[in-house]
Amino acid sequence: MRKPFCLSRCLIAVVALTAFCLPCRAQGNLRTVLFVKVKVDQVDNWKAAVKDYAALVKKAGSEQAYTVWESETGPSEYAVVWYSVKWKDIGEDNPKLKPSAADLAGIFSRLNGQTDSMEMWIDEMQPDLTFRSKEIPSMVRTGRSRIVQGKMDEVKALFHDQIVPAVKKSGATDYGVAVARFGTPTNEIHSYIGLSGWGDLDAPIGAEKGMSAAEWKAFQAKLPTLIESTEWTIWKYQPDLSYIPAAK
Repeated sequence: MRKPFCLSRCLIAVVALTAFCLPCRAQGNLRTVLFVKVKVDQVDNWKAAVKDYAALVKKAGSEQAYTVWESETGPSEYAVVWYSVKWKDIGEDNPKLKPSAADLAGIFSRLNGQTDSMEMWIDEMQPDLTFRSKEIPSMVRTGRSRIVQGKMDEVKALFHDQIVPAVKKSGATDYGVAVARFGTPTNEIHSYIGLSGWGDLDAPIGAEKGMSAAEWKAFQAKLPTLIESTEWTIWKYQPDLSYIPAAK
């Protein structure tokens, strides 16, 4: 998708930015994920502009947090993630940034010139299928699952009754499930599990680790009738590009 909207509008019009699709220190259950592909020769300049933006919102005393994640697999891209309480919040400007409008315009002019393309997703987190720790994981594995038409309720029940309990039993500290609302087909579920690093993948993780061999085999046998496909991606947290306000 080639620049479908202005980057400045996407990043200024945030009310409850926070961690990625990854994990949430949520101030709301509506999660917006802005996927950004940067021009190959502009990555360093783009990162510098994002850092300048973070410094500006910090100076302004903004309470709006956001996190940035870099894809470790698949296309080279970044994800900026925020959460909102209400739908109207997604389109509202941050009043604390109004005095810095001129500086913001300069930063976003740089960002727009350095960006190749963007894509926006809006999901609805499922609180009963989500748990988190106090720390943002250094990495996450995300899942994009396409659900068989008419089977969404059954899949949600499967997450509630089998997957989430098994993930908790596995010892995972961060896990979340969201249902797609805009930007992707609405018969998709987007999930994440926190990782400490690549070494976690040397052994089973998540539901597979939390189930016995027989339980995992039976669980796998159910999936073809419920889920068309699942795409896994690894993301790495970029703290120097993110903004998390100090706790009060």
